[in-house]
Amino acid sequence: MPDGCSLLILAGGNSRRMGRDKGSLAAGSLTLIEHIARRLGPVVDEVLMSLAEPNPDAARLPVVVDRFPGMGPLAGMHAGLLAAHHPLVWVVACDLPDVEPALGPFLCGMADAVDAVVPVVDRDPEGVCAVYRRGLAPKVEALLRSGRRSVKSLLDEVDCRFVADEELRAVDPTLRSFRNLNTPAEYEAWVRRP
Repeated sequence: MPDGCSLLILAGGNSRRMGRDKGSLAAGSLTLIEHIARRLGPVVDEVLMSLAEPNPDAARLPVVVDRFPGMGPLAGMHAGLLAAHHPLVWVVACDLPDVEPALGPFLCGMADAVDAVVPVVDRDPEGVCAVYRRGLAPKVEALLRSGRRSVKSLLDEVDCRFVADEELRAVDPTLRSFRNLNTPAEYEAWVRRP
């Protein structure tokens, strides 16, 4: 992958709609976090997991802990950008179990002259399945310090290459990478998939 890429699995959410921690849900003999790490690990140079607070029961992956607790995914991204050893960081939420491994190298290949490469599906930017430059950490910290905690607030401030659905279908024909598991019903349907 050009320049080297770290994978950051965001696993610090409250999981309100799911009713329990999404990252620790079973995915066969693994947890969702372990499933994503195993699935995507071969196409990156490093795998990190972001948590809102230390958790000794978490998957056996290198962990980064939010420096801005309670500030959502952007805080997890901040911690991961600071900890990453590679210039590009592929951020993937732990409730996206079917991300295509080819998506990472595909997005990284577009990152040469921009701060972020962000898929857009049904006109919605997918900021928690996107590639960011590690050097954005100070910008993210400034946003968090000013109380701006949405990933969209970051996308509004940096130079983004947005990738439309038609382009994404080259590596993910059904766009399954962006189907997330928010509710118990969605999780059960995913478990029962063929």
